[in-house]
Parts: sequence; C-alpha cells; structure tokens
Amino acid sequence: MAVVSPQPTERDFYLRSFRQRSMVLHVSEEYTEHDVQGVVEELVDNGTLVILVARQFVSGRGVRVRPREVKVPGTGLFAVSATLLEHGLARVRQLEGRAAPTRLRFSCRLAAKVGAHKLVVVDPRGGIRTAIGVRSFLNVDALARLARKRGGASGWSRPELRELRATVLAGVDTVNLTSADTLDAELFSYEGAGTLLTASDYCRVEPLRLDDFAQALTLLDRGEREGFLLPRTAAQRARVLLSAYGAWFEGHRLAGLAALETDAYKKERLAEVVGLYTITRFQGEGVGVRILDALAEVAKERGCRALFACTANPRAASFFERDGFARVEPSAVPTRKWKGRRRPLPEVLWRDL
Repeated sequence: MAVVSPQPTERDFYLRSFRQRSMVLHVSEEYTEHDVQGVVEELVDNGTLVILVARQFVSGRGVRVRPREVKVPGTGLFAVSATLLEHGLARVRQLEGRAAPTRLRFSCRLAAKVGAHKLVVVDPRGGIRTAIGVRSFLNVDALARLARKRGGASGWSRPELRELRATVLAGVDTVNLTSADTLDAELFSYEGAGTLLTASDYCRVEPLRLDDFAQALTLLDRGEREGFLLPRTAAQRARVLLSAYGAWFEGHRLAGLAALETDAYKKERLAEVVGLYTITRFQGEGVGVRILDALAEVAKERGCRALFACTANPRAASFFERDGFARVEPSAVPTRKWKGRRRPLPEVLWRDL
C-alpha cells in the first residue's frame, strides 16, 4: 500500500527555506534569550545557523565581540565563527552602557560582516507603521523615503531606518522587524506579523510549477474558508493549478495566485481569470494588481481581446472594478460557461485588452 505524505504546513515551507542558511537575531534590551528561546531552538534543530545578539542569556554570558570587529575581525568574531560551525548557535553579548540605536547598529553591521542571509530585529516596536498601518514589506527605496521623514516611522528613528537600509544594501538578503510575541508568526507563517525589508522589488509573478502545488493548495483552502473563492472539487483545483500564476515574495512566500483559462474560449478570443486570491497580509501591497497585469499580458500574447472574471463576493467584485473591470450581464460570456450552474449567477467583470 502506498503511503501518502501529509500536506506540508506553512511552518514546513519556511523551515525548509531557512535550512543551511544563516540568521542573526538581534534581541532588544527589553527582552532576554528566554523570550526567543523556543524559536531559536527550532531553527538550530532545523539546521539553521543562528547568531543570537542579546544582553541577557539563559545560561552563560555569550561571546564578547568588540564594535571595531565588525570592520576588522578579531578574536571575538573568530570565536563566534568557531562556535557557530560547531554548535549551529553562537551567543553574542551586547555591550553594556550602549544606547539602543548603537546596539542595533552593531547587530546590523555584524550581519553584513559575516554575510548573513537574514537579520531579525526583535523589538517591542514590531513592524514599521505608517499612516496606512503596519507595512508588511518595504524595499530600500521606500525605506529611504521614510528615513527622510521627520521622526521616522512608528518609533523607529531616522538613523535606525538608515542603518537598516544600509544593512540590506550591504548584502544581507532580508531584514525582519517584529516583536518577541509575534516572532513565531513572522518567521513561520504566510500572514507574518511585522515588516520585511528587501533590496529590490520584492514581488515577482510567474507560472506555478509542480513543486509549488502544495503551497498553492493551502492558499485555495484559505480563500474558500474566507468565502472569497467558490468551493472546488479536487479535479477543478487541479485544472486551476495547471494554468495558475503565483505572486512570490522573498523568493519563496506565495502571496497570491490566479489561473488564466484561454483554451475554453479560443473561438471567442476571451480569457477568464479564475481563483484570484491574495493573503490578507499582502492586501494593500499591490499583489492582486500585479497578478492581473501579468495575466493581461499573457492573454494579449495569446491573441485574446478581453479578460473576464466571475465572482459572488462583493469585495472581489470591487477589487476588479478598481483595476479597470466593468460589470456586465452574464450573457456577455459564452453560454457554455453557465452549463450546469444554478441561479443566481455570479457577477461578471469584464476588461477589454
């Protein structure tokens, strides 16, 4: 009898992406190692190399690394490297008497010096908050604009924002800002809970691959539970996935997806957007618009004259209208679309190409 493996969880996806990668965790003075211990242990057991920078540790005092060593390595940084290679975890003690911005600067420059994949700043202020709420993602250009504003953003000072930006530009792939309470959600869930900083445009849209299907099914499940998507059978889901495009953040976070159906409407030269869904965290980041724009380009390449979408969800209909779609009668699309469908029929949104 064949053994069917359980569907990977969100946590599985992120642990896999962190495996054999390096991470610096900066723990602000309001916290101790105890506040992040569970996450750190899971990362180390996962095979992630972790440098933990804090003022207080559960046991031991941690390695002392002098500030000048982030420029010219010395005995402290050599000891950190040796400990990291041997145990997968190196504790670095923050220097007493240093102001919070100075301690953050040290961790930023340490992450850049060792070439860490990720810097995680664990601070009670959490993610960066602006007038539109907590920003899930910011690239260096957006961060520079915030750093020019008087007062910075939500408690983060302009010097701190500039230091965080410099860290990404120095080669650290990503920086996460989160509190200790939300650290687990920020690192191991699609929703996240803080702010992710990256060097460039952090979203890309491309066709799903077979390896992406498990993650995509998780999103379809979410969309159906939230009432944003209509329930589908396994066969219908498979059809969606085979023609779907995904929006990816940070290279591995699937933030949204939608399928493009053109084969069924070749005669009419139409294309249908099917199963458009974006995770709540990414709403407001332009993910849905990026997906629709990408699908429109593909439809044009295939010789289609218009896009249409069908939905019974008022929020989804409003989204399509904001992106240039207009409500039309169900009779505007081929009648075979409604074969076997019970009334009332869903709203039909239309956009000429």
